[in-house]
Formats: sequence, C-alpha cells, structure tokens
Amino acid sequence: MKKASIAMLICIMLTAGLAGCSGGKESGGNNEPSGGSSAAPSAGASDGQTPKQEVVTIKYVLPGTEPSEWKTVQQEVNKKLLADGVGVQIEKEYIDWGAWEQKINLKLSTNENFDLFHVMNDWVGLANYVGRGALKDVTAEVEQYGPNLKKVIPASVWSGVTKDGKIYGIPAYWYESAVDGSITINKYLLDKAGVSADFKNRDEMLDAMEQVNKKLNMKLTIPLRGGTAGPADIFQRTYDKYPFTVRDNIAFIAEDGVVKNWVETDEFKQDAAWFRNAYQRKLINPDVLTVKQEQIADQIKYGKYLFTFGTPNKLSDVQKTYPDAKDEDFALIRLNPEKPRYRMVNAKNVNVVAANSKHPAEAVKFLNWLYDNQDNYDLFMYGIEGKTYKKIGDKGIETVIDPKTNTPLYLQDDWMIGNLNFIRVDENYLSANRELYKADPDAKNFFAADFFFDPAPVKAEMANVQAAFTSDVSPIYRGVLDYDKHIKAAQDKLKAAGIDKVLGEYQKQLDAYRATLK
Repeated sequence: MKKASIAMLICIMLTAGLAGCSGGKESGGNNEPSGGSSAAPSAGASDGQTPKQEVVTIKYVLPGTEPSEWKTVQQEVNKKLLADGVGVQIEKEYIDWGAWEQKINLKLSTNENFDLFHVMNDWVGLANYVGRGALKDVTAEVEQYGPNLKKVIPASVWSGVTKDGKIYGIPAYWYESAVDGSITINKYLLDKAGVSADFKNRDEMLDAMEQVNKKLNMKLTIPLRGGTAGPADIFQRTYDKYPFTVRDNIAFIAEDGVVKNWVETDEFKQDAAWFRNAYQRKLINPDVLTVKQEQIADQIKYGKYLFTFGTPNKLSDVQKTYPDAKDEDFALIRLNPEKPRYRMVNAKNVNVVAANSKHPAEAVKFLNWLYDNQDNYDLFMYGIEGKTYKKIGDKGIETVIDPKTNTPLYLQDDWMIGNLNFIRVDENYLSANRELYKADPDAKNFFAADFFFDPAPVKAEMANVQAAFTSDVSPIYRGVLDYDKHIKAAQDKLKAAGIDKVLGEYQKQLDAYRATLK
C-alpha cells in the first residue's frame, strides 16, 4: 500500500473511532469473541463512497507462558497491522507446556474457534495432524496472499510441508538443521571435578556424569522433556546404519529406502538400554515422563547439567549458577564427529491453520505481514524498542529482563515462528548456541529430508498407533520400564493398533517420493 493511501486510511479510521485500534478486550482489538468474524469496519465517509475495510481478529495458540508485556506489545502490533491496511488483528493464547498436547488436542477435537497453532515435528509431527483432518490446506491462500512467505522461505523448506501439491503449514526457517544431533557439554563442571571432556562414546558420558556428581557432591540429571519421547538423534551417528531418520516415532528410514518399525530395530533397543542404565543410576529424573517443560527449560537455562541434547542458552544465565563461568566452558560436540553432517528434516517447526478456522486467508496475511520487513518482525518478535529490547549492532539484540520472573518482559521465540532473514541474535548467547544461526556449507540433505507422509489413508490406525506409543513404548524408551520385560507387550499393542498397515502406507508413499528423485 502506498504511503498516501495508508495516511488516508489511518485518518478515516481515527475519525470513525475504530474499536480495533483502542479499548476492547485483552486482545487490544475488537470486542467480539476471539476467532469470530469480528470485524470492525473502517466506517466510510457520510456519502458512502469510501469502501469499508473488514478487520478480523485471529487467534494464535502456542505453548509457553505469556510474557508480562505481551498485552502492551499486542496493542502496538495491532495498530501497525491497521496502519498497514492488512485487515487483521492478532491475539495469542498461551498454553502451559505441561498441558500443551492435551489441550491442543481437546481444542481440535471439539472444533474450538481459533486460527493458528504451532506444530513441533520432533514432538507431534505435522503428518499426525494432517491425518486427523485437523489442518486446513492453505495452498490457495499462500499463492494469493503470501508473496513474502515465498521470498524468505526456501523451496526446500516448503517441500517439508507440501504433499501432492497441497500446503499444510507455514514453515519456520529459523536455524541450520544440520546442528541437530549435537550435544552441549558443561566443561566448567568437568574441569572442576578433574574429569575428561573427551568422550569417545555415550557410555563415557554417563560415567563422567556419575564422577562429577560424586566429586562435587551434586545430583545432576539429564534434561529430558516429559511426555512423548521421540528418538534421541544425538545417538544416530553412533550406529553403522547412519544416516537414518525416524518419523512419527514409528517409521525407521535408512538410505536403502526400506521402512521399518523403529520399535523393532536394534537401534531402538540400544537406545532404550542406555536410557535404562541412566535411569537406574539415577542420572534421569525419576518423573521423566511427567516432568514439566518449564523445569527442564530452567535446568538448561542455568547450566544445571553435565550435558544436554542440543544447544544451551545465555552466558549471563549460566553465570547465575557459576559466577566465574566463561563462554568457552560450554562446548557443542557431536559423537563420531568424523561422520558427515546431514539435514534430516527441513521443516522442524511449522505454524498451521486449524481446520475449524474461519479466517485462513487472514492467518496467511498476518504471516506475510510478519515477514514483509525488519520493522514488522522486530515488533512482533521482540516488542517495543527501548522498552522490551535494545538493538545491538546490525542484527544483535539485548532483551530487557523482568526482575519479578527473571524472564524477558516480552519475547516471541524465534524457533516457533522466526526466519533467518530477520532474526536478531542475543549478544549474550553462548557460542555453542550461536551455531544454530550459521549456515553449514558442508552439510548434506538426507534423501528423505523433504519427504512428507500423508496419513489420511490410515487415519484411524495412525491415531491408535500414536496412542499406543505414548502409553506403552515411551516408558520403555526413556528407561522407566525394562526393555526385556515389557517390549513384547508394547509391540503386540502396536500390532493390534495397526502399525503394519501404517508402515505399509509409509513404504508406498516413500517409494513414490523416491521415484521423483531419479
């Protein structure tokens, strides 16, 4: 929209006293129920010649805790959306991490009125939601209203959310996925205890942890997320069949293209044995299956671990635990580092439109606005400059911390909805964390990185299999239950749920996908 048109539109809106720009409920917008066709029309001139603009409020549902300054930021975001003529207002609904999976499923099953929600492919995958009929196909909306989306998200990443020409979500292109499979080690504690950080294998990691706990009189555990336990990709490099990937916690896919039941593989058995060993040595939280995400997040944030799967946080945070710690005290490593690095999936985090949404076009318009320019991105992601964050250099940032909660006054996590073209990297991040935002020129794409499984033909079986995995397999994988005593019953339950049919469909679709690569 040209500047003159924007100015005229703002003038008209202010004269009419738009509800979407002032007052209203918590959304900082209109007074209609969220997700409704709430539009506050921009009333035209008295002669009726000026067309009305419909302003729709969309609701974005995401995991986490609402930052204290979100309502203030929301007002500014919505003002700018109006000023830019997008015709959209945005509100968020945060769901506690511990209740995320349960509550988002309830919202979907009861056809609750909301628009966008976040999908983590390493938790409950996109294919799972597609198979349940929980998502809208937004192909037409992206084509019509998403020019910026196509510009800033690579084609290879789009392929991870596209099946048979249908787009089922907007991928967050926020990091270098070849970093997956890395481990952060706390060299500060290893050095203090006089224990070597030169791990040759994963068993040595447990031995080192036990030594550190004993020598420093600590009770460190491995930070592991509760709920459904997916495969530990840090261990995949240790196997002869590497590279391989595991999809939807059930489909083991190696370079030969043969789909296997992951729970029946030797790799699963060895992983489970390692976790069982760690659990019995009290190196895993005894409540690992139900532990709250916030507890794990704090454990990682403040460096209360000997090693953690993935990347760490800020130096200033770990210095609250270890005041004299330095950046080099936290290192990012890989087991079997001589093996090549692969991108196993190109769309790990995705924002999707719920099937019951009445405003798929407006949801896409909002995301297109977000990725239109740095100012829009900064406002929604980081808030109000000078109040919730400070710019450092060209692409650096310093977030303002709320002294009451010791968390940012406002921050929308980049990993949920970010884009590498706009991300500002906190100057205080540990170097091990900064590796996320660096392209790896030597990394390779695994052949199935872009493969998208459509579970629609086996919708019922897929739902039953996932339920069986959560109830019977996950406790075995995380080491809570003994593999030898419980695996047969778990495998029988998967069989009864229909896993063979699901894997047969996986093989069929993977074969068709591979044929397109030749």
